[in-house]
Amino acid sequence: MKQEMRSQRSQSGVAIITALVVIAAATAAVAAMLWHQSLEARKLDNREAQSEARWLAVSAVDWARVILLVDATTSNIDHYGEPWAVPLAETRVTDPEASANDPLAPAAFVSGRILDAQARFNLANVATQGKPNEREETTLYRLTQTLGLADDVADAIVARMEVEPVPQDYAALAAELAALHLAPPSALDALKPFVVILPKPTPVNVNTAAAEVIAACFDGVTLDLARALVASRNQAVFNQVSDATSRLAALGVDSAPKGNISVSSNYFVVTGRVRFERAEVNTTALIERDSSGQSRVIHTWST
Repeated sequence: MKQEMRSQRSQSGVAIITALVVIAAATAAVAAMLWHQSLEARKLDNREAQSEARWLAVSAVDWARVILLVDATTSNIDHYGEPWAVPLAETRVTDPEASANDPLAPAAFVSGRILDAQARFNLANVATQGKPNEREETTLYRLTQTLGLADDVADAIVARMEVEPVPQDYAALAAELAALHLAPPSALDALKPFVVILPKPTPVNVNTAAAEVIAACFDGVTLDLARALVASRNQAVFNQVSDATSRLAALGVDSAPKGNISVSSNYFVVTGRVRFERAEVNTTALIERDSSGQSRVIHTWST
């Protein structure tokens, strides 16, 4: 009898353990299923948020185009003291109707700024359809010398820009030259803040250019003199090119510009950052503005 009772207890214990194992397995399976569903739902939410953020980034570029249009109707010169040049700090963007109904409704945050692409020396100037422009090549050599770079760097850039098709932007050019060991990456990085590749040759805007670029545009103008000219510009912008030469003369330098310069611009770079829920989009756009103020987006980069 005792042995039979022990056998029944043993069987009962096995049944209980088996039931617990089955329950645990079922619970794990349900948990895995719920986790998978939650993951898929989160992925869907992330895709929707990313799509919303990208749409807002496009809107931000359009907003920049409107600002540049307004600027063209009020001034025929461009400088960093104008409204278009004021950076937009991170700003909450909300749907008024959604916010009124739900204070916790999702909101986007947008920040960005507009930069003058013609503040930099345009490498497209050194050759047009494969034909070299010696004057502009000399400007490039003066720029690399001002930066303390070897002439080999300018040699490599000039040779590449004379071959069609040219790279779309400086990043592509630098990557190509570095990969072929035609210029050291450190030198290409040092040159990066002062050059750009635009769709066609353009003058340097002396109202926005750095001292290094200005020094390259004038033969015999040292970097210190160019910095003095920039300090003068910060007090009063150049309304015409002759203003720059007049102020150089006041500094004791009689030098006409050797590079192509102007006091206005047609190309601008818009950089923006959009945050929407868990999504974040960084966008950069190159914009061309014509004399009437109308503009078009040449190309964009988003990450």
